[in-house]
Amino acid sequence: MSKTYKKVLFVLMPNDFQDIEFVEPYEAIKTDGHTVDVAGIKDRNTAVGSQGYEHTPNLVLAEMSTQDFDAYDAIVIPGGSASPDYLWHNEELQDVIRYFHENGKVVATICYACIVPVQAEILTNKHATVYPTDEAKAILKEHSVVFVDEPCVVLTHEKIVTAQGPKQAQSFSQAILNLLA
Repeated sequence: MSKTYKKVLFVLMPNDFQDIEFVEPYEAIKTDGHTVDVAGIKDRNTAVGSQGYEHTPNLVLAEMSTQDFDAYDAIVIPGGSASPDYLWHNEELQDVIRYFHENGKVVATICYACIVPVQAEILTNKHATVYPTDEAKAILKEHSVVFVDEPCVVLTHEKIVTAQGPKQAQSFSQAILNLLA
């Protein structure tokens, strides 16, 4: 039986994303043969990670429509220190996450990016993880999400992956590949 290749959309903050949380799954998904697009939140300017890695998005999230999202099988959002500024309370991004979830697509977030599906309320009364700071855990609790202190939490039937941080980038990547298979 031949393998079916999927299309994956990454959303990248303009700066201070966590380099390995982007690079590891990006490379793993491409190496597995899937098509990967990267959308900047507001523009196509080169994004710079907290460790200096640079990537220029080929799309702009703010310019995409639900018809564009229909072409994708998964959305992946890396975290990093700028997550509270760019990702948290980002209602447009929450709408995109809800759309992917409601249409049975994979939603994968790592580190502080895990707050986005929490605030989009697709994890209410479910288990998830996040980079375990008091502030992040309080946001989960506030949204009735059960914090699990594990490296990576996969809700297989929901097609949702949450991972704690850069040390889990490899297991995060593998969880995404398993859901795409």
